[in-house]
Amino acid sequence: MAVSFAVSEIRFVDGTVMAPPANGMTLFIGPNNCGKTALLRELSPRITNPAALQHPPLWIRQVLSSHEGSAEDFLLWAKGQGHRSFDVYGEAHLRGGTNAAGSLSESDAKNWWTLGEYDYLQSLLVTAQWTDRRLQGRSDSQRWDHAEPAAEPVQFLYEDPALLKAFAAYTREAFGKEISVDWTVPGLQLRVGATGIPDMAPPTPELVAAYRRLPPLVTQGEGFRAFVEILLNTVLRPTPVIVIDEPEAFLHPPQARLLGRILAQLPGQTQMFVATHSADFLAGVLEAEQARPVSIVRLDRSSGTSAARLLNPDAVQGLLRTPLLRYSNLSSGLFYDRVVLCEAAGDCQFYAAAFDTTKDAGAAHDNTLFLHTSGKAPLADTARRLRQCGIPTAVIADFDYLRDGLARAVTSLDGVTEHLDSDLKCLREHAAGSRSETSAGGFKTEMDALLKGVKASDPLPERVLGELTKLAKGGNRWGDLKKSGLGGLQGDPYNAAMRLLQAAADFGLFVVPCGELESWVRQVPRGDKALWSQKVFDDGWYAKPTDELKAFCSSIRTYLRDGAADYTRAAAQAIQVSSRLDHRHAVVTNSSNDPLTEVRIIRATYTHDGRHHIQPLWGTPESKTSRALPAGDELSVPLVLLSDGEGHEGFLPHDSTDQALTVHFRDRAGLWWERIGDKPPARLPSGPSEPDPEPQ
Repeated sequence: MAVSFAVSEIRFVDGTVMAPPANGMTLFIGPNNCGKTALLRELSPRITNPAALQHPPLWIRQVLSSHEGSAEDFLLWAKGQGHRSFDVYGEAHLRGGTNAAGSLSESDAKNWWTLGEYDYLQSLLVTAQWTDRRLQGRSDSQRWDHAEPAAEPVQFLYEDPALLKAFAAYTREAFGKEISVDWTVPGLQLRVGATGIPDMAPPTPELVAAYRRLPPLVTQGEGFRAFVEILLNTVLRPTPVIVIDEPEAFLHPPQARLLGRILAQLPGQTQMFVATHSADFLAGVLEAEQARPVSIVRLDRSSGTSAARLLNPDAVQGLLRTPLLRYSNLSSGLFYDRVVLCEAAGDCQFYAAAFDTTKDAGAAHDNTLFLHTSGKAPLADTARRLRQCGIPTAVIADFDYLRDGLARAVTSLDGVTEHLDSDLKCLREHAAGSRSETSAGGFKTEMDALLKGVKASDPLPERVLGELTKLAKGGNRWGDLKKSGLGGLQGDPYNAAMRLLQAAADFGLFVVPCGELESWVRQVPRGDKALWSQKVFDDGWYAKPTDELKAFCSSIRTYLRDGAADYTRAAAQAIQVSSRLDHRHAVVTNSSNDPLTEVRIIRATYTHDGRHHIQPLWGTPESKTSRALPAGDELSVPLVLLSDGEGHEGFLPHDSTDQALTVHFRDRAGLWWERIGDKPPARLPSGPSEPDPEPQ
């Protein structure tokens, strides 16, 4: 029977439950100082000993591990991994264990495996690599009694020339230099380079001299040493579970990318847990020829509490194997606090500068990344995918986004468009019903701008010819509206556009109210966008934001922080949704005048004996979900009654306090909200969670 050992379940303190892929990689990501290393330090010891943590957890409430295979199968597997047995006082032993000799008897190994006492087998089952110890690894080793198995990575390389050859290929690809084991010194020492002379025993003076000319690994740079240290402890004899903190530390981007690819292609069944903030490492993982399942958990403590956002392997596959995300730097947004998406690179430069210029004096760094999608079409879908990872993401688009992009964008972001239809129709009819007429003066101004930089002897560029043709013919009003924005509207079309801009902002779609990028600085003539941008920066206009631009940036900041640019207006329906726990039921009430389009009861929480507890709700997910909740109606879920041994029955302990339901619901506009007990509703731009699974 096949032998396997893996973490089967992780329960986070916020109630999130994940089943990490047994033969794959789980990546813990998030901005700096969000707690990735702390999470791994809580996870690593509890993989083999669930009770190992001696302090209240910051991230992980419980870790469950399991194995397959009999004790005999396990012993055969260990020997197949290179852990051959050796004699200790007439009894067969394996390397490993927790005693002073670093070994355990085969009979004990089989017994611990059968009983699930994995802590005694920890060195055979789990490898952990920590950033603060990476440069302290030994690049040399002592000789050993060959009647016993090798115990250290350098010894593994020395006794297996094929393994050394494969290992040297990794460093050659990464740094153009291979690794050799110098066995002509009193012990064993790793050196950089090749002697060019076949090894032979006893060594010739030429061979000894050739080894001495190679620099010892310990004299190399931190990146080379860190790369070798990780591979020594992972690829030579992979354990079933490997934990690595920041594998990209000390590495340049190409080496981080290669390391990701190497680790993703480890042979056999290996479960990896990696904390990283490197888009290059992530790209390498996705480049692996033999792709394994990858889960992503994004950590966030911006609200002061620990929150984990889980993406299972199917969601990751759809997210990061999208060409636009995979072959651009958009995936780097996974490692920032917030992301703002724009249409083009020039837009990113201007709005990033505007954010810096308009932020409050003394405010902390935003840690916001501005990224472009090379056009309007991918904006909403890219935002949706980044939000799936739990990353607050806003979109900035020109005014003509209202023409045909807004409805598709809202739908892509799980919104409802019916309440937008009448305003969209009003605006479209206004734009189509009056064609713009170009005056002679206006034509000359536009023509001069288009021909700027074109010499008299040059052929007329196709782009310029097309624009001049459009200008001469006139056209519908959208071209004018893109330049003027709200300033080109009056009456009903103006009011309709205002409502559409507000509705778009509710979904994090910020339409430029004055038209387009160039409309923010009208002192600089339009024309070539690159020249406009250069002049705006050269002449310092970027540092002189108008009041309208200040307000625009402020509303985006508010959305990225709170999930709503105008909380009072956006939450008008959400604040009328309440919940309660009674003796036998969990109840959600919609007291608003409009229906909720979906409701999910996630979990119950309470305080008992001074500690905060999470109580999943019994029953199937279907029983805790309603596709719609009409105005004035209730969703009621029956609860399983328990006994405390003294005759009291109830869903929660009778003397518990702070009882609250966590509810996720979708309002009439399609906005998702979370409400925990009587606390104010909070926006969920990343979407809802599934109800907690039924407890076992």
